[in-house]
Amino acid sequence: MGRGGLEQPASPAGNTPVSDSRGNKSGNIGADSGRSAGPDTPPADPELAAVVAAWPDLPGAVRAGILAMVAASGGGGAR
Repeated sequence: MGRGGLEQPASPAGNTPVSDSRGNKSGNIGADSGRSAGPDTPPADPELAAVVAAWPDLPGAVRAGILAMVAASGGGGAR
């Protein structure tokens, strides 16, 4: 009985094709949906931009309240 080499599958296991459906996980397909917001990129929403700008100066209790409201609404991600 001869020994052969290890054959590679036509499509490597565990690798899935990249979707070309446009948009991101939330389903946004707008012009900014693929943009990665960096530390110098302000949020597109002016109300959110105001919160982000004020955040460093907010008292801890106010920050905690905002975070609690976001968590209670089911929004936000795990930290």
